[in-house]
Amino acid sequence: MNTSSFAVDSSRGKTVDAAKTFVLPDKCFQKHVGCAWGRGNKFTIYPRSQTVNKTPTDTANNKLLNIKQDILLFTPILRKLVNESNGTYLSLQKAAEAAKVSDNQVEFLKLSRQFRSIIRVCLENLQEAAAKAEGIEKNNLLSYITIFYSIECIWHLCEILYIDNIPGDIVLPYLLEWVRFHFPCHEQTAAQLLGACERGSEDHEDYWDTVVGMVVQGRVDVARALLKLHSAGESNEFKLVDNSLRSMPVYSVYGGISTGEFTISWKHWQAECRSKLSSRVLASQPKLELIMKIIMGDYSAFESIRSKYSSWFDILGGWVMFTAPWSRRHELGAAAAACAGMQATGRSHLDDMVRALLEGDLHQ
Repeated sequence: MNTSSFAVDSSRGKTVDAAKTFVLPDKCFQKHVGCAWGRGNKFTIYPRSQTVNKTPTDTANNKLLNIKQDILLFTPILRKLVNESNGTYLSLQKAAEAAKVSDNQVEFLKLSRQFRSIIRVCLENLQEAAAKAEGIEKNNLLSYITIFYSIECIWHLCEILYIDNIPGDIVLPYLLEWVRFHFPCHEQTAAQLLGACERGSEDHEDYWDTVVGMVVQGRVDVARALLKLHSAGESNEFKLVDNSLRSMPVYSVYGGISTGEFTISWKHWQAECRSKLSSRVLASQPKLELIMKIIMGDYSAFESIRSKYSSWFDILGGWVMFTAPWSRRHELGAAAAACAGMQATGRSHLDDMVRALLEGDLHQ
């Protein structure tokens, strides 16, 4: 069966065929079919012959197919999401009216976080239902999880970039929070290793990936603690890297220094790291060399670890942290382009949306 909808592209004067083809699952539909519309966006398909005279045996094996439109938001769990979100949107309309005469940014932020929490509860309910379901129902639920996970992820980023009032517009702490929350790579392994607190933890198959992952996510203290669990943690090479991580300048709006002063301090620290690396002291420890290259903002180092992560978002916070930690929201487009350029596979819709947001292209 071929159902087509046609639209005219006014800019090009061409007719666009957006046809969808469905294969009817029975031999009785191979020649001719008829269709009868029912109530509620339903219709029935049945075998139809041009021959008027039929014997009972001719029609004995005929079947009817009842087809209806499946509306996503009629699913009970998602219906609950709609009902709970309704109150938030009504409050948002009132806040928008109040914002015409006074600053209402705090209320907007509160409502945004409230809506994200509603989505997260919905995700938990979908995950519980998917764990009990099977077959097509399970696949549908997993699809819903992917959709609403992406919605919450994008909404959170919009909240950071366009709603939250960030002190000094220094976005790095908020960007790192977003990455850690939505892409908690290696977090569980780090907790297990630190919980065991055993010397010789490098025997764990994910030890080095976890250490590097903590550095990339800006969890420098966790990375230092993990390095101390290495059997060679007291060696000069490990102490050198630990000292570099410990002395890394961290900018704070309330720290009493200007962005310019911090930039000078930062570049001096990176020059020291570069000097240590060029001295070849770490030649016998390639993993430590990699960490030093990462904190120096070396593009090839980030590119070499890109395949360890499911998307370029995972390394975005680390790239900003080790290349331009003073970045403001409108300056994130360059960081997005650099990290997206490391993408080894095809892009997803989520990739395109995140990059458009970081570039300030809301229309895209």
